[in-house]
Amino acid sequence: MIEVKNLRKSYGDFEALKSVSFSVEGGSIYCLLGSNGAGKSTIIKIIAGLLRASEGRAYIDGIGVGDNIEYKRRFGYMPEEPHLYDRITGREFLDLMGTVRDMDESLLNRKIEKLAHELEITGFLDMEMAAYSKGMKQKILFANAIIHGSPNLILDEPTSGLDPRYTRYIKRRLKKLAQEGRAVLMSTHITSIAADISDMVGIIHNGILITEGSVDDLLSMTGTENLEDAFVEVVDGVR
Repeated sequence: MIEVKNLRKSYGDFEALKSVSFSVEGGSIYCLLGSNGAGKSTIIKIIAGLLRASEGRAYIDGIGVGDNIEYKRRFGYMPEEPHLYDRITGREFLDLMGTVRDMDESLLNRKIEKLAHELEITGFLDMEMAAYSKGMKQKILFANAIIHGSPNLILDEPTSGLDPRYTRYIKRRLKKLAQEGRAVLMSTHITSIAADISDMVGIIHNGILITEGSVDDLLSMTGTENLEDAFVEVVDGVR
């Protein structure tokens, strides 16, 4: 379970987040939906322990972010920007990250091969990542987020740089992981992705979580027929 309670983040006089609260239950997918600059990545980075909140707290399975090292074992993380070690191979990276997680070596190797096959990067696994396209780096980062089987997933724009085939793969994989009991939190600015996979959608704008609910709830509330129109209706209503 992922919980966010009254998160605020300020940079001088600029408030990037304004008392944001929500929770993600195990077995569900929660999509933070907002335009670029709305505050999605700031929330994700605070939960992942990469930014410190000005006020409020985030919790992973009841453990406060930053309280101890155990919370880091409770989630897999995929950043929006694929900053990777250019001079090691994809296989070396996944092996390193799995070893840090104390994964059994034979299990880790099997999972690396399986995910590489699913993502069609087997032929690139032993190439230095400097040669990877952004899409290939995204695939490595997605594999890294899920390979250790943590009970929570935190994904920042996970389909960025991917073509429609692999976007479909990631959506199906996330649905399956949620069905297995994972709590999945992801950010996106693409309404069709949120509509396809989310159990709950939180619409964020200018650092404020304006509203949240299931897709059906949001359509009913706004009197619209699709999530794109619902999003526009909600955001325009607070301008």
